[in-house]
Amino acid sequence: MLRDVSVSVGEGERVAIVGETGSGKSTIAKLVMRFYDPTRGSVSIDGVDLKDVTRSSRVETMALIPQDSFLFAGSLRENLVYAKPDATDEEVWRVLKEMKIDEWIAGLPGGLDTEVRERGSRFSAGERQLIALARAFLADPGIIVLDEATSNLDPETEMKVEQALSALLADRTAIVIAHRLRSAERADRVVVVDKGAIIAEGTHDELVDEVDQYRELVEVWKRGLG
Repeated sequence: MLRDVSVSVGEGERVAIVGETGSGKSTIAKLVMRFYDPTRGSVSIDGVDLKDVTRSSRVETMALIPQDSFLFAGSLRENLVYAKPDATDEEVWRVLKEMKIDEWIAGLPGGLDTEVRERGSRFSAGERQLIALARAFLADPGIIVLDEATSNLDPETEMKVEQALSALLADRTAIVIAHRLRSAERADRVVVVDKGAIIAEGTHDELVDEVDQYRELVEVWKRGLG
């Protein structure tokens, strides 16, 4: 349960939400995506309460990239254009090229017509994430919510996903539920959540210098890297 939480994210800003398991960071992401509504207070975009935003407008404005993105049975093209059904192949290939995954897709047996299979079983976890990122990029939302899209990947695949993420997040507002040190370091601002409350905000370096709990969390992350 969150208590007296107030966070403001500026246009084009990347904010990382960090905290131990159960601290409430994922709850913040779910409220932003309106998976449920707050019992007190409100969540707003440009001053408009999410309760007053239509579902179609919300889908056009925001995209969620979870740790394990869902792909449905059908062609790769159908999965990519799900949020933008009128997208042309030219638009799809432009996005794939910007994300530097066009050669990989072109090398698949059927290219864009490659069958994804149920839950994306044809592809590895990293490949599914790349497809999900391309799908979000094609939809062109202004706000991206990331539940640490690289946390379950091997180092080589993580590098490819990070490269694709850089293209996706350019000039977009991003809220990152951070499970890794790298995500916090790259954020413009870090929000530390503990037991449902925000206990600190600042840059990664500022928090390392000034906040004991954040410094301890960083040490845990570093031990995990070792």
